[in-house]
Amino acid sequence: MALYLPAVALVALVSVFPIAYALRLSVYRTRALRVVEFIGWDNFTTVLGPAGWADIARTFVYVVVSLVLAVPLGLGLAVLLNKQVRFVRMFRVVILLPWVVSQTVAALLWKWLLNGQYGPLHSLFGGDGPLSSPWGSMASLIVVNVWLSYPLATILCLAALQTVPAEQIEASRVDGCNPRQSFFLVVVPAIRSTLLILVIMLTLLYFNMVTLVYTLTGGGPFSGTQVLSLNAFLQSFQFFKIGIGAAYSVVLFVFNIVFGVAYIRVLKGKNDA
Repeated sequence: MALYLPAVALVALVSVFPIAYALRLSVYRTRALRVVEFIGWDNFTTVLGPAGWADIARTFVYVVVSLVLAVPLGLGLAVLLNKQVRFVRMFRVVILLPWVVSQTVAALLWKWLLNGQYGPLHSLFGGDGPLSSPWGSMASLIVVNVWLSYPLATILCLAALQTVPAEQIEASRVDGCNPRQSFFLVVVPAIRSTLLILVIMLTLLYFNMVTLVYTLTGGGPFSGTQVLSLNAFLQSFQFFKIGIGAAYSVVLFVFNIVFGVAYIRVLKGKNDA
C-alpha cells in the first residue's frame, strides 16, 4: 500500500488540488489574485447569464460542426489509405502532416492566409476577408480546427479498418451487397466503438481548446468566436477576474465529466463485447 502513496500524492497535487481550489475560488469575489469576500453563486449567475449562454451556444456550434466535418473526413481518408495503391506511404505522410503543426503555428499561418489586406486567399473572399465578420470568423476557426484535428481521426479510423476481417467483406459481396452496402452494413458496425471513442476524444479536445481560438481570432470580432474555454482564460489571465474565470472553468469541468463518463462507458461496452 505504501508503494502507491507517492503516485496518489502526485495525482492529488496535479489534479485534485487544482479542482478543489477552482471550486473554492468560484464562490468568492476576487481582486486580482486576492480573495475578497464570499458571494455564493453570484459568479455562476454571471457565467450562466445571457452572455454566458451565448458563449455556451457558440461553443456547441464550434464543437458540433467541427465534429460533423472532421470525423467523416478522417474516416474517408482512412478508407483511401487502407487501399493498396502506389505511393500510399507518401500519401499518408502528406495527409497526416497537419498533426505535427502546433496550434499557435497553424493559427498564425491561417491568419496570414485569410488576411483581408495581404493574405494569399484574399482574392477568393474579397472585402476585408472572412476574419472581419463574426460568422466568417467562426467558419474560419472551424475550418482551421478541422484541418488540425482530422489526422487524429484518420489514424484511429485507419487502425480500426485494418482490424475488420476481409472475409466478412467478401461474404457480404457474395450475399449480393455492393461496395457501399458492404461499407455501411459491415465495416461501419465493426468500427462503431472506435468511432464513438473518436467522437468523445475530439469533443473533449474541442471543448478545452484555447490556443487556436485565442491566436486566430481572440474571440472576436464582436465576441463572435468567444467560446467557454477562451472566456475562462480571458477572465482569469487578461481581466484578472479569477473568481469568474474559476466559475467558467467549473462549468467546463462539468462538461468534461459528462463526456468522460461517456468515454468510460463506451470503453466498457467495447471490452464487454
